Amino acid sequence: MKSEIVKLLRSYFVFVTNFFENRELKIPQVLSLGIFLGLLGYAFRHFTFTVSVLDWDEITYFIIGKGILLGKVPYLDLWDIKPIGIYLIHAISLLVLPYDTEVLRWTSFLHLLGLAMIVSTFVKNQTWIQRLFCGTLVLYFFSRLSSGLSANSEIYFLFYEWLGISLFFRQNSKAISFFFLGFAFLIKYIIFFDVVFLGMYALWKRSKSTSLFQVCLEMSTFIIPIGTSVLVYYFLGHTQEFFDALLTVSSKHQPNETIGFPFGVLLRLFWPLLFLGFLTLLSDRKFSSYKIALVALTLTALLGASYTGYYFQHYFLALIPPLAILATPARKVSWQLSLFALILVFYSWNSISTRWKKDLSHIPDHSRIIADQIKKLGEGTVFVASGVHATYIFLNQLSPTEYVQPVNYIDPLFSKNFAVDISKVISEVKNVNYIQWCNDTALETADKDESLNQDFILPLQVFVKESFKNKTTPLKGCDLYYR
Repeated sequence: MKSEIVKLLRSYFVFVTNFFENRELKIPQVLSLGIFLGLLGYAFRHFTFTVSVLDWDEITYFIIGKGILLGKVPYLDLWDIKPIGIYLIHAISLLVLPYDTEVLRWTSFLHLLGLAMIVSTFVKNQTWIQRLFCGTLVLYFFSRLSSGLSANSEIYFLFYEWLGISLFFRQNSKAISFFFLGFAFLIKYIIFFDVVFLGMYALWKRSKSTSLFQVCLEMSTFIIPIGTSVLVYYFLGHTQEFFDALLTVSSKHQPNETIGFPFGVLLRLFWPLLFLGFLTLLSDRKFSSYKIALVALTLTALLGASYTGYYFQHYFLALIPPLAILATPARKVSWQLSLFALILVFYSWNSISTRWKKDLSHIPDHSRIIADQIKKLGEGTVFVASGVHATYIFLNQLSPTEYVQPVNYIDPLFSKNFAVDISKVISEVKNVNYIQWCNDTALETADKDESLNQDFILPLQVFVKESFKNKTTPLKGCDLYYR
Protein backbone atom coordinates (compact mmCIF):
# COMPACT_ATOMS: atom_id res chain seq x y z
CA MET A 1 0.00 0.00 0.00
CA LYS A 2 2.83 2.44 0.86
CA SER A 3 4.48 1.99 -2.56
CA GLU A 4 1.15 2.72 -4.27
CA ILE A 5 0.73 5.87 -2.21
CA VAL A 6 4.29 6.97 -3.12
CA LYS A 7 3.47 6.53 -6.82
CA LEU A 8 0.26 8.52 -6.37
CA LEU A 9 2.18 11.30 -4.60
CA ARG A 10 4.79 11.39 -7.38
CA SER A 11 2.18 11.72 -10.13
CA TYR A 12 0.37 14.31 -8.02
CA PHE A 13 3.45 16.54 -7.78
CA VAL A 14 4.08 16.24 -11.53
CA PHE A 15 0.55 17.51 -12.13
CA VAL A 16 0.95 20.32 -9.61
CA THR A 17 4.24 21.59 -11.04
CA ASN A 18 2.90 21.55 -14.59
CA PHE A 19 -0.23 23.43 -13.55
CA PHE A 20 1.38 26.12 -11.43
CA GLU A 21 4.51 26.89 -13.42
CA ASN A 22 4.21 30.44 -14.70
CA ARG A 23 6.25 33.63 -14.82
CA GLU A 24 5.86 34.16 -11.08
CA LEU A 25 6.39 30.63 -9.79
CA LYS A 26 9.07 28.42 -11.26
CA ILE A 27 9.33 24.68 -10.62
CA PRO A 28 11.67 24.99 -7.59
CA GLN A 29 9.31 27.49 -5.96
CA VAL A 30 6.28 25.33 -6.72
CA LEU A 31 8.00 22.26 -5.31
CA SER A 32 9.20 24.04 -2.18
CA LEU A 33 5.73 25.51 -1.60
CA GLY A 34 4.13 22.10 -2.17
CA ILE A 35 6.59 20.38 0.17
CA PHE A 36 6.11 22.93 2.94
CA LEU A 37 2.32 22.83 2.64
CA GLY A 38 2.41 19.04 2.44
CA LEU A 39 4.42 18.81 5.65
CA LEU A 40 2.15 21.30 7.39
CA GLY A 41 -0.98 19.51 6.18
CA TYR A 42 0.38 16.17 7.35
CA ALA A 43 1.29 17.67 10.73
CA PHE A 44 -2.25 19.02 11.05
CA ARG A 45 -3.94 15.73 10.12
CA HIS A 46 -1.56 12.78 10.69
CA PHE A 47 -3.25 11.67 13.91
CA THR A 48 -6.46 10.98 11.97
CA PHE A 49 -4.94 8.57 9.45
CA THR A 50 -5.39 5.52 11.67
CA VAL A 51 -8.93 6.51 12.73
CA SER A 52 -11.47 4.37 10.90
CA VAL A 53 -14.44 6.73 10.99
CA LEU A 54 -14.62 10.49 11.37
CA ASP A 55 -17.97 10.87 9.62
CA TRP A 56 -20.66 8.42 8.50
CA ASP A 57 -20.97 9.91 5.02
CA GLU A 58 -17.34 9.28 4.12
CA ILE A 59 -17.84 5.55 4.71
CA THR A 60 -20.94 5.50 2.50
CA TYR A 61 -19.08 7.19 -0.37
CA PHE A 62 -16.22 4.72 -0.07
CA ILE A 63 -18.44 1.64 -0.02
CA ILE A 64 -20.42 2.77 -3.06
CA GLY A 65 -17.16 3.58 -4.85
CA LYS A 66 -16.03 -0.01 -4.25
CA GLY A 67 -19.43 -1.22 -5.41
CA ILE A 68 -18.98 0.53 -8.78
CA LEU A 69 -15.80 -1.47 -9.38
CA LEU A 70 -17.73 -4.66 -8.60
CA GLY A 71 -20.41 -3.81 -11.15
CA LYS A 72 -22.97 -2.26 -8.81
CA VAL A 73 -25.00 0.68 -10.11
CA PRO A 74 -25.40 3.64 -7.73
CA TYR A 75 -29.04 4.55 -6.95
CA LEU A 76 -30.09 1.05 -8.05
CA ASP A 77 -27.94 -1.60 -6.33
CA LEU A 78 -26.41 0.70 -3.69
CA TRP A 79 -28.48 3.72 -2.68
CA ASP A 80 -27.79 7.15 -1.26
CA ILE A 81 -28.86 10.63 -2.33
CA LYS A 82 -25.42 12.15 -2.91
CA PRO A 83 -24.35 13.12 -6.47
CA ILE A 84 -22.46 10.42 -8.35
CA GLY A 85 -19.18 12.33 -8.61
CA ILE A 86 -18.06 11.56 -5.06
CA TYR A 87 -18.59 7.83 -5.67
CA LEU A 88 -16.61 7.99 -8.92
CA ILE A 89 -13.64 9.62 -7.19
CA HIS A 90 -13.41 6.74 -4.72
CA ALA A 91 -13.96 4.18 -7.47
CA ILE A 92 -10.98 5.66 -9.34
CA SER A 93 -8.80 5.67 -6.22
CA LEU A 94 -9.74 2.05 -5.50
CA LEU A 95 -8.53 1.02 -8.96
CA VAL A 96 -4.96 1.36 -7.63
CA LEU A 97 -5.35 1.52 -3.85
CA PRO A 98 -6.72 -1.05 -1.37
CA TYR A 99 -10.22 -1.10 0.12
CA ASP A 100 -9.03 0.35 3.42
CA THR A 101 -10.16 3.32 5.51
CA GLU A 102 -6.63 4.75 5.51
CA VAL A 103 -7.03 5.33 1.77
CA LEU A 104 -9.88 7.71 2.62
CA ARG A 105 -7.47 9.80 4.66
CA TRP A 106 -4.88 9.90 1.88
CA THR A 107 -7.25 10.78 -0.96
CA SER A 108 -8.86 13.57 1.09
CA PHE A 109 -5.42 14.80 2.19
CA LEU A 110 -4.15 14.99 -1.41
CA HIS A 111 -7.25 16.85 -2.56
CA LEU A 112 -6.93 19.28 0.35
CA LEU A 113 -3.25 19.82 -0.40
CA GLY A 114 -4.13 20.49 -4.05
CA LEU A 115 -6.79 22.97 -2.93
CA ALA A 116 -4.28 24.76 -0.68
CA MET A 117 -1.82 25.01 -3.59
CA ILE A 118 -4.47 26.42 -5.94
CA VAL A 119 -5.68 28.97 -3.41
CA SER A 120 -2.15 30.01 -2.41
CA THR A 121 -1.20 30.81 -6.01
CA PHE A 122 -4.48 32.48 -6.92
CA VAL A 123 -3.28 36.08 -6.45
CA LYS A 124 -0.48 37.55 -8.57
CA ASN A 125 2.44 39.61 -7.26
CA GLN A 126 2.75 37.93 -3.90
CA THR A 127 5.87 36.74 -2.13
CA TRP A 128 6.55 33.09 -1.39
CA ILE A 129 5.86 33.61 2.34
CA GLN A 130 2.49 35.20 1.56
CA ARG A 131 1.54 32.21 -0.60
CA LEU A 132 2.65 29.88 2.19
CA PHE A 133 0.50 31.84 4.64
CA CYS A 134 -2.56 31.66 2.36
CA GLY A 135 -2.19 27.90 1.83
CA THR A 136 -1.62 27.36 5.53
CA LEU A 137 -4.87 29.16 6.33
CA VAL A 138 -6.73 26.66 4.13
CA LEU A 139 -5.04 23.66 5.77
CA TYR A 140 -5.47 25.09 9.25
CA PHE A 141 -9.19 25.88 9.09
CA PHE A 142 -10.03 22.58 7.41
CA SER A 143 -8.14 20.76 10.15
CA ARG A 144 -9.50 22.96 12.92
CA LEU A 145 -13.09 21.87 12.27
CA SER A 146 -14.20 18.29 12.92
CA SER A 147 -16.06 18.13 9.60
CA GLY A 148 -12.92 19.30 7.80
CA LEU A 149 -10.82 16.48 9.25
CA SER A 150 -13.06 13.82 7.71
CA ALA A 151 -13.21 12.87 4.03
CA ASN A 152 -16.34 14.92 3.45
CA SER A 153 -17.37 15.73 -0.11
CA GLU A 154 -16.46 19.40 0.46
CA ILE A 155 -12.73 18.63 0.28
CA TYR A 156 -13.20 16.98 -3.10
CA PHE A 157 -15.61 19.35 -4.80
CA LEU A 158 -13.75 22.46 -3.59
CA PHE A 159 -10.53 21.20 -5.18
CA TYR A 160 -12.17 20.84 -8.60
CA GLU A 161 -14.21 24.02 -8.16
CA TRP A 162 -11.22 26.19 -7.31
CA LEU A 163 -9.19 24.55 -10.04
CA GLY A 164 -11.97 25.72 -12.35
CA ILE A 165 -12.12 29.18 -10.75
CA SER A 166 -8.35 29.57 -11.05
CA LEU A 167 -8.53 28.68 -14.73
CA PHE A 168 -11.51 31.02 -15.14
CA PHE A 169 -9.40 34.03 -14.25
CA ARG A 170 -6.72 32.98 -16.71
CA GLN A 171 -7.19 34.24 -20.24
CA ASN A 172 -8.75 31.84 -22.77
CA SER A 173 -9.39 29.11 -20.17
CA LYS A 174 -13.15 29.39 -19.71
CA ALA A 175 -14.02 26.17 -21.55
CA ILE A 176 -11.68 24.08 -19.36
CA SER A 177 -12.75 26.09 -16.32
CA PHE A 178 -16.44 25.33 -16.72
CA PHE A 179 -15.69 21.65 -17.38
CA PHE A 180 -14.02 21.39 -13.95
CA LEU A 181 -16.87 23.37 -12.43
CA GLY A 182 -19.24 20.85 -13.99
CA PHE A 183 -17.33 17.99 -12.38
CA ALA A 184 -17.40 19.81 -9.03
CA PHE A 185 -21.17 20.17 -9.47
CA LEU A 186 -21.32 16.42 -10.00
CA ILE A 187 -19.88 16.05 -6.48
CA LYS A 188 -21.89 18.72 -4.66
CA TYR A 189 -24.80 20.69 -6.05
CA ILE A 190 -24.35 23.65 -3.70
CA ILE A 191 -21.82 25.19 -6.10
CA PHE A 192 -24.76 26.12 -8.35
CA PHE A 193 -24.80 29.69 -7.02
CA ASP A 194 -21.04 30.06 -7.60
CA VAL A 195 -21.46 28.92 -11.19
CA VAL A 196 -24.33 31.34 -11.84
CA PHE A 197 -22.19 34.21 -10.56
CA LEU A 198 -19.17 33.18 -12.67
CA GLY A 199 -21.37 32.91 -15.74
CA MET A 200 -22.73 36.42 -15.17
CA TYR A 201 -19.19 37.67 -14.49
CA ALA A 202 -17.95 36.14 -17.75
CA LEU A 203 -20.70 37.86 -19.70
CA TRP A 204 -19.99 41.17 -17.95
CA LYS A 205 -16.22 41.05 -18.59
CA ARG A 206 -16.33 39.79 -22.18
CA SER A 207 -14.46 41.88 -24.69
CA LYS A 208 -16.20 43.70 -27.52
CA SER A 209 -14.64 41.32 -30.01
CA THR A 210 -16.16 38.29 -28.23
CA SER A 211 -19.74 37.47 -29.08
CA LEU A 212 -22.35 36.46 -26.55
CA PHE A 213 -22.71 33.14 -28.36
CA GLN A 214 -18.98 32.41 -28.07
CA VAL A 215 -18.97 33.00 -24.31
CA CYS A 216 -22.03 30.79 -23.84
CA LEU A 217 -20.42 28.10 -26.01
CA GLU A 218 -17.30 28.12 -23.83
CA MET A 219 -19.41 27.86 -20.67
CA SER A 220 -21.45 24.98 -22.11
CA THR A 221 -18.65 22.56 -21.16
CA PHE A 222 -20.20 22.73 -17.70
CA ILE A 223 -22.91 20.28 -18.76
CA ILE A 224 -20.48 17.62 -20.05
CA PRO A 225 -19.98 15.75 -16.71
CA ILE A 226 -23.65 15.77 -15.65
CA GLY A 227 -24.77 15.14 -19.24
CA THR A 228 -22.49 12.12 -19.51
CA SER A 229 -23.92 10.72 -16.27
CA VAL A 230 -27.47 11.13 -17.51
CA LEU A 231 -26.59 9.42 -20.80
CA VAL A 232 -25.01 6.46 -19.00
CA TYR A 233 -28.14 5.95 -16.91
CA TYR A 234 -30.29 6.41 -20.00
CA PHE A 235 -28.50 3.59 -21.83
CA LEU A 236 -28.68 1.45 -18.67
CA GLY A 237 -32.43 2.09 -18.61
CA HIS A 238 -32.40 3.65 -15.13
CA THR A 239 -32.79 7.41 -15.64
CA GLN A 240 -35.84 7.34 -13.33
CA GLU A 241 -33.77 6.00 -10.42
CA PHE A 242 -31.03 8.57 -11.16
CA PHE A 243 -33.39 11.56 -11.00
CA ASP A 244 -35.45 10.13 -8.12
CA ALA A 245 -32.37 9.96 -5.91
CA LEU A 246 -30.91 13.32 -6.91
CA LEU A 247 -33.98 15.50 -7.37
CA THR A 248 -37.31 14.12 -6.17
CA VAL A 249 -36.10 12.48 -2.96
CA SER A 250 -33.75 15.33 -2.06
CA SER A 251 -36.57 17.86 -2.39
CA LYS A 252 -38.64 15.85 0.09
CA HIS A 253 -35.90 15.57 2.67
CA GLN A 254 -36.58 18.59 4.86
CA PRO A 255 -35.79 19.16 8.52
CA ASN A 256 -38.63 18.42 10.92
CA GLU A 257 -38.16 21.73 12.73
CA THR A 258 -37.17 25.28 11.87
CA ILE A 259 -33.55 26.09 12.72
CA GLY A 260 -32.27 29.65 12.95
CA PHE A 261 -29.27 30.74 10.90
CA PRO A 262 -26.09 30.02 12.95
CA PHE A 263 -24.54 33.50 12.95
CA GLY A 264 -22.83 32.93 16.29
CA VAL A 265 -21.37 29.57 15.25
CA LEU A 266 -19.95 30.99 12.02
CA LEU A 267 -18.40 33.95 13.79
CA ARG A 268 -16.82 31.66 16.37
CA LEU A 269 -15.41 29.38 13.65
CA PHE A 270 -14.25 31.93 11.09
CA TRP A 271 -13.69 35.20 12.99
CA PRO A 272 -9.87 35.16 12.38
CA LEU A 273 -10.43 34.91 8.61
CA LEU A 274 -13.13 37.57 8.65
CA PHE A 275 -10.99 39.90 10.77
CA LEU A 276 -7.86 39.46 8.65
CA GLY A 277 -9.87 39.83 5.46
CA PHE A 278 -11.40 43.07 6.70
CA LEU A 279 -7.99 44.46 7.68
CA THR A 280 -6.48 43.48 4.32
CA LEU A 281 -9.27 45.15 2.37
CA LEU A 282 -8.89 48.32 4.47
CA SER A 283 -5.11 48.41 4.08
CA ASP A 284 -5.30 47.90 0.33
CA ARG A 285 -8.05 50.50 -0.24
CA LYS A 286 -8.30 49.33 -3.82
CA PHE A 287 -11.20 47.10 -4.74
CA SER A 288 -9.98 45.39 -7.89
CA SER A 289 -12.34 43.22 -9.94
CA TYR A 290 -10.86 39.99 -8.57
CA LYS A 291 -11.47 41.13 -4.97
CA ILE A 292 -15.05 41.99 -5.81
CA ALA A 293 -15.32 38.51 -7.34
CA LEU A 294 -13.89 36.92 -4.17
CA VAL A 295 -16.36 38.76 -1.95
CA ALA A 296 -19.16 37.64 -4.27
CA LEU A 297 -17.91 34.03 -4.20
CA THR A 298 -17.91 34.18 -0.40
CA LEU A 299 -21.54 35.28 -0.46
CA THR A 300 -22.57 32.64 -3.02
CA ALA A 301 -20.78 29.98 -0.96
CA LEU A 302 -22.73 31.17 2.08
CA LEU A 303 -25.95 31.00 0.08
CA GLY A 304 -25.14 27.49 -1.18
CA ALA A 305 -24.34 26.33 2.36
CA SER A 306 -27.55 27.67 3.88
CA TYR A 307 -30.33 27.45 1.30
CA THR A 308 -31.33 23.91 2.33
CA GLY A 309 -32.09 25.05 5.89
CA TYR A 310 -29.88 22.34 7.45
CA TYR A 311 -26.77 24.43 8.27
CA PHE A 312 -24.45 21.45 8.67
CA GLN A 313 -20.98 22.58 9.65
CA HIS A 314 -19.31 20.92 6.67
CA TYR A 315 -21.44 22.95 4.24
CA PHE A 316 -19.68 26.11 5.45
CA LEU A 317 -16.21 24.76 4.64
CA ALA A 318 -16.83 26.31 1.21
CA LEU A 319 -16.23 29.72 2.82
CA ILE A 320 -12.59 28.95 3.59
CA PRO A 321 -10.92 29.32 0.13
CA PRO A 322 -12.22 32.82 -0.74
CA LEU A 323 -11.77 34.05 2.84
CA ALA A 324 -8.19 32.70 2.96
CA ILE A 325 -7.32 34.66 -0.18
CA LEU A 326 -8.94 37.82 1.14
CA ALA A 327 -7.20 37.38 4.52
CA THR A 328 -3.71 37.21 2.99
CA PRO A 329 -1.96 40.59 3.32
CA ALA A 330 -1.21 42.47 0.11
CA ARG A 331 2.32 42.51 -1.27
CA LYS A 332 2.99 46.06 -0.10
CA VAL A 333 2.47 44.90 3.49
CA SER A 334 5.67 43.75 5.12
CA TRP A 335 6.32 39.99 4.88
CA GLN A 336 6.96 40.01 8.62
CA LEU A 337 3.19 40.32 9.14
CA SER A 338 2.57 37.05 7.28
CA LEU A 339 5.34 35.38 9.26
CA PHE A 340 3.91 36.64 12.54
CA ALA A 341 0.45 35.39 11.55
CA LEU A 342 1.93 31.98 10.68
CA ILE A 343 3.48 31.75 14.13
CA LEU A 344 0.09 32.51 15.70
CA VAL A 345 -1.50 29.78 13.59
CA PHE A 346 1.03 27.20 14.76
CA TYR A 347 0.69 28.31 18.37
CA SER A 348 -3.09 27.96 18.36
CA TRP A 349 -2.90 24.66 16.47
CA ASN A 350 -0.89 23.09 19.28
CA SER A 351 -3.81 23.37 21.70
CA ILE A 352 -6.39 22.39 19.06
CA SER A 353 -4.52 19.26 17.96
CA THR A 354 -4.02 18.22 21.58
CA ARG A 355 -7.77 18.46 22.10
CA TRP A 356 -8.56 16.44 18.95
CA LYS A 357 -6.02 13.75 19.82
CA LYS A 358 -7.48 13.46 23.30
CA ASP A 359 -11.05 13.27 22.01
CA LEU A 360 -10.25 10.69 19.34
CA SER A 361 -8.25 8.53 21.75
CA HIS A 362 -11.35 8.11 23.94
CA ILE A 363 -13.58 6.92 21.10
CA PRO A 364 -13.51 3.12 20.63
CA ASP A 365 -13.00 1.93 17.04
CA HIS A 366 -16.35 0.12 16.95
CA SER A 367 -16.14 -1.19 13.42
CA ARG A 368 -12.63 -2.58 13.73
CA ILE A 369 -13.43 -4.27 17.05
CA ILE A 370 -16.61 -5.87 15.69
CA ALA A 371 -14.88 -6.97 12.47
CA ASP A 372 -12.12 -8.62 14.50
CA GLN A 373 -14.76 -10.40 16.60
CA ILE A 374 -16.48 -11.71 13.47
CA LYS A 375 -13.17 -13.01 12.11
CA LYS A 376 -12.64 -14.89 15.38
CA LEU A 377 -16.12 -16.42 15.13
CA GLY A 378 -15.51 -17.68 11.63
CA GLU A 379 -15.97 -14.92 9.04
CA GLY A 380 -19.30 -14.46 7.24
CA THR A 381 -21.47 -11.57 6.01
CA VAL A 382 -22.60 -8.87 8.43
CA PHE A 383 -25.56 -6.51 8.35
CA VAL A 384 -25.10 -3.22 10.21
CA ALA A 385 -28.56 -2.61 11.63
CA SER A 386 -27.31 0.22 13.81
CA GLY A 387 -23.98 1.94 14.30
CA VAL A 388 -20.97 2.79 12.17
CA HIS A 389 -20.93 0.78 8.94
CA ALA A 390 -17.15 0.78 8.36
CA THR A 391 -17.43 -2.86 9.49
CA TYR A 392 -18.24 -3.66 5.85
CA ILE A 393 -14.84 -2.30 4.78
CA PHE A 394 -12.86 -4.25 7.38
CA LEU A 395 -14.60 -7.44 6.25
CA ASN A 396 -14.03 -6.59 2.57
CA GLN A 397 -17.71 -6.62 1.72
CA LEU A 398 -20.44 -4.30 0.52
CA SER A 399 -23.70 -3.54 2.27
CA PRO A 400 -26.04 -6.56 1.94
CA THR A 401 -28.93 -4.13 1.43
CA GLU A 402 -29.08 -1.36 -1.15
CA TYR A 403 -29.51 1.24 1.62
CA VAL A 404 -25.85 1.54 2.56
CA GLN A 405 -26.13 4.04 5.41
CA PRO A 406 -27.98 2.66 8.48
CA VAL A 407 -29.59 6.02 9.27
CA ASN A 408 -31.75 5.61 6.15
CA TYR A 409 -33.72 2.75 7.72
CA ILE A 410 -33.28 3.27 11.45
CA ASP A 411 -34.18 6.96 11.59
CA PRO A 412 -37.96 7.55 11.19
CA LEU A 413 -37.52 10.92 9.44
CA PHE A 414 -35.02 9.61 6.89
CA SER A 415 -37.04 6.47 6.31
CA LYS A 416 -40.21 8.44 5.70
CA ASN A 417 -38.65 11.14 3.50
CA PHE A 418 -36.76 8.63 1.38
CA ALA A 419 -39.67 6.16 1.22
CA VAL A 420 -37.40 3.31 2.32
CA ASP A 421 -38.87 -0.11 1.58
CA ILE A 422 -38.34 -1.82 4.96
CA SER A 423 -39.70 -5.18 3.81
CA LYS A 424 -37.09 -5.14 1.05
CA VAL A 425 -34.34 -4.39 3.56
CA ILE A 426 -35.34 -7.36 5.75
CA SER A 427 -35.58 -9.58 2.69
CA GLU A 428 -32.13 -8.57 1.44
CA VAL A 429 -30.43 -9.41 4.76
CA LYS A 430 -32.16 -12.75 5.43
CA ASN A 431 -29.03 -14.74 4.59
CA VAL A 432 -26.46 -12.73 6.58
CA ASN A 433 -24.44 -14.48 9.26
CA TYR A 434 -24.14 -11.58 11.69
CA ILE A 435 -26.11 -8.51 12.72
CA GLN A 436 -24.40 -5.52 14.30
CA TRP A 437 -26.39 -3.39 16.72
CA CYS A 438 -24.53 -0.42 18.25
CA ASN A 439 -26.99 1.84 19.98
CA ASP A 440 -27.69 3.33 23.40
CA THR A 441 -30.95 1.38 23.33
CA ALA A 442 -30.65 -2.41 23.34
CA LEU A 443 -32.33 -4.15 20.42
CA GLU A 444 -34.51 -6.16 22.81
CA THR A 445 -36.09 -2.96 24.15
CA ALA A 446 -35.85 -0.85 20.97
CA ASP A 447 -39.59 -1.18 20.36
CA LYS A 448 -40.10 1.22 23.28
CA ASP A 449 -37.80 3.90 21.83
CA GLU A 450 -39.86 6.30 19.70
CA SER A 451 -36.75 7.96 18.30
CA LEU A 452 -36.11 4.77 16.30
CA ASN A 453 -38.04 3.74 13.20
CA GLN A 454 -40.51 1.17 14.56
CA ASP A 455 -41.40 0.01 11.04
CA PHE A 456 -37.85 -1.34 10.93
CA ILE A 457 -37.35 -2.29 14.58
CA LEU A 458 -40.35 -4.60 14.96
CA PRO A 459 -39.60 -6.93 12.00
CA LEU A 460 -35.89 -6.83 12.88
CA GLN A 461 -36.64 -8.01 16.42
CA VAL A 462 -38.70 -10.90 15.06
CA PHE A 463 -36.00 -11.80 12.53
CA VAL A 464 -33.23 -11.78 15.15
CA LYS A 465 -35.27 -13.76 17.66
CA GLU A 466 -36.09 -16.48 15.11
CA SER A 467 -32.77 -16.79 13.31
CA PHE A 468 -29.99 -15.61 15.62
CA LYS A 469 -29.60 -17.67 18.74
CA ASN A 470 -26.24 -16.34 19.86
CA LYS A 471 -25.15 -12.94 21.04
CA THR A 472 -21.87 -11.38 22.09
CA THR A 473 -21.03 -7.89 23.29
CA PRO A 474 -17.56 -6.90 22.00
CA LEU A 475 -17.80 -3.50 23.68
CA LYS A 476 -20.30 -1.50 25.68
CA GLY A 477 -23.33 -0.47 23.66
CA CYS A 478 -22.52 -2.82 20.78
CA ASP A 479 -24.11 -6.24 20.39
CA LEU A 480 -23.24 -8.78 17.72
CA TYR A 481 -25.88 -11.39 16.92
CA TYR A 482 -24.90 -14.57 15.09
CA ARG A 483 -26.49 -17.82 14.07
